[in-house]
Amino acid sequence: MLRALQALVSILVVGPILLAPSNRPGTLGGEIRYAGPESGPVVVQAYSLHVTAEDSVWPLTKADALGGTEPARTGSLTGPGEYRFSDLENGHYSVVAFMDLDGDGALDFDPPEPLGWYAGELGGWIDPVDLSRGGHRRADIVLRKPRRFSAEERRVEHAALRWLKGLPVLQLHGTAEQRGFAHGFLVGEQIIDFFEFYVLEDSWRSARRYEEEFAPFLESHFDDSPEYLAEVDAVVGGMRASGIDMTVPWLGRDFRRVDLLAINAYIERRATQPSATAGNGCSQFAFWGQATEGSDVGGGLIAGRNMDGEVDLRKVTVSHFLLFAVDPSEPGRRRWVSAMWPGFVGTISGINEEGLYSMENAGGTGPGPVVDGLTPCSWVQRFILENAGKESTPESIGEMIGRFRSSGGGAFGAGSIILWAVPYEGQPVPAFVSEGDRFGTAIRLPTDVAPACPYDIMATNHHLVYGVDPDRPGLYFGKEPSFSSRWRYETGMNTLEAWTRQRKPLGTTEMRQLLQSVAHGTTEYSVIFRANEMSLDVAVDDLVADLWDAPYQRWVSYEFEELFAEME
Repeated sequence: MLRALQALVSILVVGPILLAPSNRPGTLGGEIRYAGPESGPVVVQAYSLHVTAEDSVWPLTKADALGGTEPARTGSLTGPGEYRFSDLENGHYSVVAFMDLDGDGALDFDPPEPLGWYAGELGGWIDPVDLSRGGHRRADIVLRKPRRFSAEERRVEHAALRWLKGLPVLQLHGTAEQRGFAHGFLVGEQIIDFFEFYVLEDSWRSARRYEEEFAPFLESHFDDSPEYLAEVDAVVGGMRASGIDMTVPWLGRDFRRVDLLAINAYIERRATQPSATAGNGCSQFAFWGQATEGSDVGGGLIAGRNMDGEVDLRKVTVSHFLLFAVDPSEPGRRRWVSAMWPGFVGTISGINEEGLYSMENAGGTGPGPVVDGLTPCSWVQRFILENAGKESTPESIGEMIGRFRSSGGGAFGAGSIILWAVPYEGQPVPAFVSEGDRFGTAIRLPTDVAPACPYDIMATNHHLVYGVDPDRPGLYFGKEPSFSSRWRYETGMNTLEAWTRQRKPLGTTEMRQLLQSVAHGTTEYSVIFRANEMSLDVAVDDLVADLWDAPYQRWVSYEFEELFAEME
């Protein structure tokens, strides 16, 4: 009995001290630091975070930080220094700050304003601060800003950085080493920006994890070709020769080869795990022949893509969007155009001078181990664009993909869904999709699955033939596709089927409409390619502090040859 009474006293006395919520107000403060040349007032915003019934804290999202949620408290400083929020209600908070260079009280990206947030580690995402029991918590913030491309045309031997119709174009010619050196020399600062603000901060969300997991993985699990590595090393050499500061502050060292490999293999982050699902939201379409007769395409082939998901909070994937126009001097290599970002030696959004189109959507992988002998998808696509042309068929592209098999038997470590297309000249299959991962690849033809029309094909982020059991429709590798991938596919499929029934001529206008219908606030850029005409349209999201709506923005049209004009 005595022991029972002692236990009851312990519960009654000790229990409330440990478990009861505190009604004491909380205090949140810290230091705002900035090492750049600008000066100006600093706006500090504290956001109250939702806590579920299971005591799980919902982190602040990009949409929240870009105006989707009102801050619980906003403070203003005359410049970097100490801030303090007092008398906060018990709960969890996140803190974001920016230097308000134009004094309008709002975050701006054009020009970019120094931005930062409280993160528990270097290169980390916006972390919650626990004030559920009141008290004082410290949350220091470092403001950072990306560096924009030069507004003036810049030229070096074998390259030029030019602005054409409002978008930056990097023209490269010569050998791989010559092109690489010029590439790094002209846009070295922007390469480091993309690495820090997208690869480290947005993709890995931890400089420590990148150094511990991805950098060693890139050096131990990939079978990179000598040609690829030679160009990569030349890019880094050009960066160094340009005289820029090569320091990566979050890593405490200079930018080096492995970091450029990480840029080109950013989608292979998922290959570090035994099994992974697709994480991005890209969508693609192609139509030709009878489907385009009577439209501006006139029976030719048109293909289009939304590039979704590479949406860092600083909008570097918008401000640093870059068109590459590459003219290799190696014998037999075809010229190609790429829509990517600084530092890319390969591409996942490219077309070549004969009209071969190759653009990738993230795909899932089947269960199985991490494998060796990997090649970045961006290099596989670049290699094929340089070495294949308008004569390409499902069989020939499948054979070229097979040259890059990993130890697991497949060419694509992270799982990739690639739409391939060529100018339509009466051939039975001018467009098709490769679906694959580290264990295998399958080719999907236009009539294999709905919309099952011989004159169109589409893709989102789930496999429809590879890893699919006919007796279990709607699943791949035994798993359900993401809701996003399913609704984008259904939306596009139903629209295409309705247009087919109505015999509606499909051209550029319809392609833009399709890309808009499957966008969902994470599309950083969109591309439309008229293969028979060798012309393309590009739309890039704006630098307004809101979500990413590229296909609703201004479309810019180019002839393929226009991107190579005045190349020395």
